[in-house]
Amino acid sequence: MKKFALLALVCGILSTQIASGQTQKDFAPDWIKNDARMLWDSDITDEEFVNAMKWLIENNILHVQRMEFVSNSSPQIPQNVKTIAYFWSQDRVSDREFLNSIQYLVSEGVIPLSTDFVSKKTSDLNTVIESNENQTTVVIIPTFTAIAYSHSSFYAYYFHQCDQSCLIASLEKNISLDFTSSKNGVAILKSMGYDTVTDIDVDKNPRILSKYDRVIVLHNEYVTQNEFNAITSHSHVIFLYPNSLYAKVVVDYTNNTMTLVRGHGYPDKSIINGFDWEFDNSVLEYDTKCSNWNFYQSYDYVMLNCYPENVLSKNIDMLKAIRNL
Repeated sequence: MKKFALLALVCGILSTQIASGQTQKDFAPDWIKNDARMLWDSDITDEEFVNAMKWLIENNILHVQRMEFVSNSSPQIPQNVKTIAYFWSQDRVSDREFLNSIQYLVSEGVIPLSTDFVSKKTSDLNTVIESNENQTTVVIIPTFTAIAYSHSSFYAYYFHQCDQSCLIASLEKNISLDFTSSKNGVAILKSMGYDTVTDIDVDKNPRILSKYDRVIVLHNEYVTQNEFNAITSHSHVIFLYPNSLYAKVVVDYTNNTMTLVRGHGYPDKSIINGFDWEFDNSVLEYDTKCSNWNFYQSYDYVMLNCYPENVLSKNIDMLKAIRNL
């Protein structure tokens, strides 16, 4: 009861501040930081935090982009968002990054806004932040790699569990990401407000990357020639995971199939990188602890010297480094 009383009290205070002419940009919502800290410590539930954010948004104290209604019966908050909220409560990430994470919860339906609220669409993202530098950064989701690692696919062939028929994989409509396809990386970078495209988007329209100042590549191990060319020709690429651009595939969108054509010891064991890419850093992919992580320059590219999937959501310094590269 004390928690809800506190929320009611501070929400009332904030409403008075807004009504008296104080803008969102002018006040420091310390109580929200307190809730963010309590969420991390499990002193309040996910549902309590979600309800507090919902009230703030629907009363125009926190401003997020209005969108089509998304239904999600679970108020469970992803761990990476809790991490950002906690770091924000410690003044270790910016207001913008916290607001972007709240925007992510709205977009995923974790914060279920009322139908009346979400029906009022606007193309503007009004937040306490007047500009968002992340608008010029895009992350490529490794959907082709997820397919390659799926059941009875490429790795069944590599492990001698089936013949070359397993090197022709089906393009699934709902592709599930996991450790090998940067599931955590995709989630936390989305929650930080970065735009995303898939391998399929880039393959079909390689020019899509030219719209952005920066491109972040994850564990995009399997890519097409179109995608390889689009990535390697871009002027500012961050390779966040080693072992990307490792094997060449072709995609048949008529039959919805993806086929391995070169790389990873195929069609000859002597073939390592399917593109003969001289900047291949696959040897670094086995360092998953990232104890001595570092970004280094290789030609025009920026590369990380370890596989960050298990540590990315917990390493605020790494997230700050990504933002500033």
